[in-house]
Amino acid sequence: MDFEKDLRVEETNVPGLLVFDLPVHGDNRGWFKENWQRAKMTELGLPDFGPVQNNISFNAKKGVTRGIHAEPWDKYISIATGSVFGAWVDLRPGESFGQVYTTVLDPSKAIYVPRGVGNSFQALEDGTAYTYLVNAHWSLEQKKTYTFVNLADPELNIQWPIPLEESERSEADLHHPMLRDAKPMAPRRTMVTGCNGQLGHAIRDYVEEHGLEGFEFNDIDTFDFSDPAQYGRFDLEPVRHDHQRGRVHRGRQGRDPGGARAGVEGERAGTRPAGARVRGAQHHPGARVERLRVRRDRRIA
Repeated sequence: MDFEKDLRVEETNVPGLLVFDLPVHGDNRGWFKENWQRAKMTELGLPDFGPVQNNISFNAKKGVTRGIHAEPWDKYISIATGSVFGAWVDLRPGESFGQVYTTVLDPSKAIYVPRGVGNSFQALEDGTAYTYLVNAHWSLEQKKTYTFVNLADPELNIQWPIPLEESERSEADLHHPMLRDAKPMAPRRTMVTGCNGQLGHAIRDYVEEHGLEGFEFNDIDTFDFSDPAQYGRFDLEPVRHDHQRGRVHRGRQGRDPGGARAGVEGERAGTRPAGARVRGAQHHPGARVERLRVRRDRRIA
């Protein structure tokens, strides 16, 4: 390990995949590090992704190999003890689909993996503990949305330090599809709650009129924004309607997923100039959205 280095971040060829060099302070007793430090890391570019669950994968033997799995959440991966060779594959729709990044992680390095990027690793030491923060609670329903790629796909050409035929893999990982047959992970959907009000109806009409995809409508009484477990039930970005101000904005999961205050702004014609932002739209019968914009703003601490 590289002791006493400065905290720094490195971008990779996979959009949004960030590698962090972590200062590790060692002496005759062992070492200490700040494994995840929100303020310092967000200043360097880490999304304020709002983790809600911490997981640990313990790998008893050198050569244990897991992946390639893309899950419907962002994750921050680090090593408590031991080391791994990691490989990440972009499984999101778009030009970067199939891009591969590899590196070795030990306690002095961590990586931020955005939703839809496939994750895999191979333990390089006995007793390797691999830990990761995620910003959604695991659920059986969400597991159905995972995307997989085979560790041995020749198109990916991942140079595993320990040949896969000598590694320890699960039966499921042996049978994942090749990249050419993999299903890209679908983008998050946006759920609009409180959709029975004037503004909700106007947004629904706009979405249907323009054939927009990725929206789901629900009544506000069916979604409890104070209960983080509710977010784990859906592969959604919840949006709620503020009846006092006639605006629509994303619900919060302790902190907003992705670290931003976000919202949907409806713009309508009528008594106000065309294109004006809707406020108090539920009080205007016949409100009609002319333009719909999903926005993200920097978090206000």
